[in-house]
Amino acid sequence: MKKELTTAQMLGICLGDFARAILSGLIVTYTLKFFNVTPTSGLPLLIPAGMMGTLRGFGVFFDAITDPWVAGLSDNCKAKGGRRLPFMKWSAVPYALVCLLIFFPPSGEVSTVNIIWVAAMLLLYYLFSTFYNVPFNAFQQEIVTDTKKRVFFFTLNSLMFVLGSAVIYVLPVMVSAFKGSGMEPITAWRIALAVFAVIGAVCCVIPAFIVKEEDYIESYTTKKVPMLESFKAAFSYKHFVIMTIGYLIMQAGFAFFNGALLFYIDTLLGLNESFATIVLAISIVVGIMTYPLVNKLVRKVGKKPLLLGACISYVVIYLGIYFYEPISNFFGTQPIGPGFIASLAGEGAQFGSVVAAFLIGIGVAFPIACTNILPPSAFADMAQYDRIKTGVDHTGMFVASRQFCNKVAQAGVTVIVSYTMYLGATDDYPTKFGVQMTALIAAILLAISVFVYAQYQDKEVVKFIDEWNAKQKNGN
Repeated sequence: MKKELTTAQMLGICLGDFARAILSGLIVTYTLKFFNVTPTSGLPLLIPAGMMGTLRGFGVFFDAITDPWVAGLSDNCKAKGGRRLPFMKWSAVPYALVCLLIFFPPSGEVSTVNIIWVAAMLLLYYLFSTFYNVPFNAFQQEIVTDTKKRVFFFTLNSLMFVLGSAVIYVLPVMVSAFKGSGMEPITAWRIALAVFAVIGAVCCVIPAFIVKEEDYIESYTTKKVPMLESFKAAFSYKHFVIMTIGYLIMQAGFAFFNGALLFYIDTLLGLNESFATIVLAISIVVGIMTYPLVNKLVRKVGKKPLLLGACISYVVIYLGIYFYEPISNFFGTQPIGPGFIASLAGEGAQFGSVVAAFLIGIGVAFPIACTNILPPSAFADMAQYDRIKTGVDHTGMFVASRQFCNKVAQAGVTVIVSYTMYLGATDDYPTKFGVQMTALIAAILLAISVFVYAQYQDKEVVKFIDEWNAKQKNGN
């Protein structure tokens, strides 16, 4: 039997998820905000309006097609330090560096050289992201073999990712503080972005040095498996296909939230963009409080009912955003009184708009907890099931196959979000109608994911793994 991780080691490894949340947050949330300027941002337009969505879409597609390639390299790697950790060690710093460089195009106005720069840095970002995250995700799926401890491990994984996702929303507050001290808006943004890129780099490096891979992970085969054969094997399992499709659609719907939250806050509700920090803080606090409940419920009812409940909750939330005006008016149109909340919400902010923003934060807490913990745990179960059945480790390809489909969907979503926000625009700024439509499209996608997840059955896979683990412990 291999060694088992301590809780402290699990937390150290999950710092990679904290880093992933920060670096992906800089791309998913702030490239749109930085390059799709609004009248109040004070930022110069550096590339044509709406083009960032297209560039990111191509970048995500490039990311998707490189996932299986890197997965094959990792699964078949025979390096002394293991199959996963060497990739993480060498890609961590470039991953964070090129993420930052995206925001430093050479010209101060719209130009061809800026477009080329941003496109090139995005492609490099997605390349180094793949070299880090595919081996890292495979490493996480392999290093915990007990199904109950796995749910706990991915709870920590989710906690670190959610904390990283929340921390990244402090960035607008930093930008406001820097601008308040007299900095130019673009300088304020770049300094704040640099701070988070450095944090991301440090947290990427640490997990690669926490443990020695060979002490914790079973070696199943040294056979070199061709990429297409491994890719095909990953999709030979019915439940993997169901989970992948459901996860793909669910993540596509949630991508609208990640990409458009700041616009929901300022364009629809009329609040300062920094108020998104309060919304995320609420969702984090409430979400963390539900983690023990998620762990308890999954032991009693399994993963499927919780996934269905989470997606239904998302549908309700997005429909609430789409119908934001009557909902916020219901709570009151009077300006909020002076105080701390008013200072964050902005001058003249309506009471109903603040309440609606709070409801978004509270509403997304439990579904985010479910969808961050349960799908990774389910995919890890299926990868382990495959290793036991075949004696060949396709874990990297399981990760890549899932991410390939997910990222192809997100590539389309990224383009759709960026251009949908400009529906009916007569200038270079997003419209309320366009931002509303992103919420409606997301609600439709998540309604479809409910139907797909309804076909998923996880109990037979978990039962098989538990029985095999029991035999291993008994020496059979």
